[in-house]
Amino acid sequence: MRVHTLIAIGAGLMVAATAAFVISSRVAEASNSSGFARPNYELARAGAIPDLTRYGSLGDTVRLEQLRTDEQACHYALAAADVKFTELPPIHASGGCGFDEAVVVKTSIAKWKAPEVLPMACDLAAKLHLWERHVVIPAAEKYLGSPVVEIEAFGSFQCRRVSGADRLSEHAFAKAADIAAFRLADGRRISVLDHYRSKGPRGDFLREIHERACGLFDVTLGPDYNAEHKNHFHLDVGGEHACR
Repeated sequence: MRVHTLIAIGAGLMVAATAAFVISSRVAEASNSSGFARPNYELARAGAIPDLTRYGSLGDTVRLEQLRTDEQACHYALAAADVKFTELPPIHASGGCGFDEAVVVKTSIAKWKAPEVLPMACDLAAKLHLWERHVVIPAAEKYLGSPVVEIEAFGSFQCRRVSGADRLSEHAFAKAADIAAFRLADGRRISVLDHYRSKGPRGDFLREIHERACGLFDVTLGPDYNAEHKNHFHLDVGGEHACR
C-alpha cells in the first residue's frame, strides 16, 4: 500500500499573465520523530528500487539513475525511507514553465522550512533526502556536535529565467532548490550568508556539504560561483553539470 496521497493544488496555484507561479497554499508542518528515519521494508522492492537509507553521494549510480527515469520507483524509494510526501498533478502554463510530475515533502529527517510549499521533481526530492541523510546530518555532528533539525530553503518551483540569460531556470521545471540555512538541535543557526567563508567549524561544515553535493546533484552552485549565490546553495537535477 502506498503511504502517500494524491492532492490537487489547482486552488493553491495561480498563474499570472506573466506566467509567474505563486503557490499560496501551505503544507502543514508535521511533527518529526527524532533520529534517523528508518526504511519500511514492507514497501521496499528487493533488488529493484534504490534504498535511500543506504546510498550516499557515491552510491550505485546506475540504480540512482532509476530515480530520474522511473517515477514510481522514485516514489517507492521515498516511502521506503519513511519520507512523507504528497504527489502533485501536472502543471503547465504559457512560457514553458511547469512539470509533468512533482511531489511536496511533508517530513523527512529534519523539518523543512520555506516561505511557501516546495514542489519538486521526485528525483530532486530523493537527492535532497540522500544529501540530508548521508552528508548534511553526519557533517553537522562531525563539525558542530549537534544534529540538524531544520533546513531552511528559499524555494524550489518558480517560473523564472536564468539571471543574465535568455533561457528558463531549472526552477521553472521543479528541478532545483535553493538552500539557505540549517538549524541545529542546540538552537544554533548556520547560514550560507553568514558562515560559508568563516574559519572554524561552521564554515568547515558548509564547505564540506557544498563539496559533497557536487557528487550527487547535476549542478551545485554556492557563494564561490557569484554574488547572487552568496546566501544559498543552488542544487538541481536538470541534466547539465557544474560544481562551483
